[in-house]
Amino acid sequence: METKNMIARTEMLVGSALLLLIAYGLYLGHLVGENEFWHYVREDGPAEWLTTLFLFACSFIGVYRAYKFRKLKKPLWMLTWGAMAFLFFFAAGEEISWGQRIFGIESSEFFLENNKQAETNLHNLIVGGQNINILIFSRLMFVVLIIYFVFSRLLVLKVPAIRRLINRFRVPLPKKQHLILMGVSTVMVLLISLKKESELHELSFAMVFFLIFLNPYEIDQD
Repeated sequence: METKNMIARTEMLVGSALLLLIAYGLYLGHLVGENEFWHYVREDGPAEWLTTLFLFACSFIGVYRAYKFRKLKKPLWMLTWGAMAFLFFFAAGEEISWGQRIFGIESSEFFLENNKQAETNLHNLIVGGQNINILIFSRLMFVVLIIYFVFSRLLVLKVPAIRRLINRFRVPLPKKQHLILMGVSTVMVLLISLKKESELHELSFAMVFFLIFLNPYEIDQD
């Protein structure tokens, strides 16, 4: 019971913090000025560092759950959460260009020639004239996230084969409060309508996924 109360308080705290952070972005963009908003969402700025922090937190939860399921001898569950830990660690590393700016590391010749920002990361690569960030990290991820947030629970409830698959691999799904928080935060960010508002979308995804990983929806419960 104490653990449930702690999780509930954490969800309330993180959810409220997310809405306040986006509201602050709205305030800067519409009432203060674009320069101040840009400072808020710039490279190595407050929004980016918070995004990185929550991505690393998601990865940590993934490692913890994978280890826990290993002790329970649940290899498929361990595989799912191990993959989640890797993906979110990778996303966090990409967000800060693997510490390049922190440690003052120069980009290699390959990244200087093929990276849009001349940084050591994959999501800003230009390959065959195609921007990888737009092709994979924006368009493809947009489709995946829409399916995940809008249709995943419906599919689980309506399609027995998908429900069995989700159960077999212990895929974390969002609860109702996570869906509401994601929806509200998305609308708020869209109201900003300024360049680099996508940084606040990324912050929203990182913080909401942290809450999902912390307290995922159980298929047999509501």
